[in-house]
Amino acid sequence: MLARGTQTIINQVQAMKRMVDDFRDYARLPSPTMAPVDINALVREVLVLYEGSRVMIHAELAADASPVLGDATQLRQVIHNLVQNAQDATPPAAGPVLLQTRLAESGRRVRLTVQDNGPGFPEAILKRAFEPYVTTKSKGTGLGLAVVKKIMDEHGGRIDIGHRLDGDRIVGARVSLLFKVAQTQQDEATS
Repeated sequence: MLARGTQTIINQVQAMKRMVDDFRDYARLPSPTMAPVDINALVREVLVLYEGSRVMIHAELAADASPVLGDATQLRQVIHNLVQNAQDATPPAAGPVLLQTRLAESGRRVRLTVQDNGPGFPEAILKRAFEPYVTTKSKGTGLGLAVVKKIMDEHGGRIDIGHRLDGDRIVGARVSLLFKVAQTQQDEATS
């Protein structure tokens, strides 16, 4: 009984340490170094990490997606967090996670959408999804979407979350990011 109790204490201390480390990393995100970034290339780069995983991932990347203004390291983290969340929410037999990019009609923004085939967001979570420590995962810290939101805010972008619907039935979750297109030198000279 003493060994079991000691192991429980050790496990809880390790879990608390992980939470403190994650929160420290969340609070201490460096200022972004903004430059033109090929969002399609970043998506492809991150997806290499998920080859052979239990849930398939399908990417539909628009050929006309212009470079976006951002910090490549931070945007890589955003994509990774969203893909990991989508995979965690999707049962293996439910269908693939879908990543899409497309140039907005105005030509001044690029949208990245990540969709899963999981249960969607519980309503209580949907309203508070970007708050630290809000999670549905038993082993999650609840900082993934909070970090994504913070990075998107610092990039002057937008993030929207919601359900994927088939009629009135929830068939998954959708996270949509909207990035500013990086201006070329020619664009800057004419503006």
